[in-house]
Amino acid sequence: MTLIKAKKQRSKPQAPSNYKLRCTNDFVFKSLMTYDPEIGKRLVKDLTESIRDYVVDKVDLTSTELLTEGFQAKDIRLDICARLTPDRLIDFEMQCGSNKMEIPNRSAYYAATLVNRPDNKGLAYTALTPVDQLFLLDFDFPAKADQPEKAIHVYQLAEILDHDILTNLISVVIIEMKKIIQMNHSYEELSRAEKWCWFLKRYDEEHSDSVAARLVEEDEIFKEADSVMKRMSSDPAMRDAAFEHNRRMMDMAQLRYEGKREGLAEGIEQGIEKQRLETAKEMLRNHCNDQLIQLCTKISLQQLEQLKKEIVSGFNQTEDYSAQSHRTGD
Repeated sequence: MTLIKAKKQRSKPQAPSNYKLRCTNDFVFKSLMTYDPEIGKRLVKDLTESIRDYVVDKVDLTSTELLTEGFQAKDIRLDICARLTPDRLIDFEMQCGSNKMEIPNRSAYYAATLVNRPDNKGLAYTALTPVDQLFLLDFDFPAKADQPEKAIHVYQLAEILDHDILTNLISVVIIEMKKIIQMNHSYEELSRAEKWCWFLKRYDEEHSDSVAARLVEEDEIFKEADSVMKRMSSDPAMRDAAFEHNRRMMDMAQLRYEGKREGLAEGIEQGIEKQRLETAKEMLRNHCNDQLIQLCTKISLQQLEQLKKEIVSGFNQTEDYSAQSHRTGD
């Protein structure tokens, strides 16, 4: 009888005691808006109204996983996606390490995919739900020669010379948080959108930044955001998941660098996918819930169910090995 020895279980990755959650981390940003769903809806509503000047009656957070039909097609996993009333889809993406030159194409691709959601299938073109795609950047976007200090850019399909708007079905908004901070406005001069950027960029649990501290002290919506951040920071599972996500992102960046240097594009993707699955396995073994695992690793539900089967199978094999060893010892 062939005996299968159990693999030694790796210890659960734990965040160092001095590890701080930063809103510019896409995982933490997403968690801020979803950790407490009711507060999250109020945060999304305020953030949307501050940037887009909409009056939002209602916010419903929707699925952030957009799976394409083709096996080799490019899937999208969004940070925050919400359906607004009056009817509109809005997606916020926190970007802290992407290639800045890919942002225009990426934002347009995300927006077009949102327009193509199943809810819009079969509708008359005039009834399609409009989409706002908002990218919050923690780096500089290529500046306009005539407006070097402009930090919030709104794009739509428009005629090149006369700038007539062809359609408002898709709007792409690029927000440079870093530039807003660098402009050093006084607190009184900050617009609502700039206050949000300041909070997301400079918040820490100790309120060491004077502007962020004043926001938390004087504004009810930022008090709520602060309360959620503190609850997340005191949640060991959340801190560990955020730490692991950050570590994995750095590993992925290193894989991309090494892959580009060696010209192994296929190897990069395989390595990234393997790391996602290994992280998900560790989280399953440590009894993390499905939602947190998918949020952290961005694997699909089908992949998650398959991993559960593999872990159960491995557990059964370990029990068989232990029983056989016991009989042999007797």
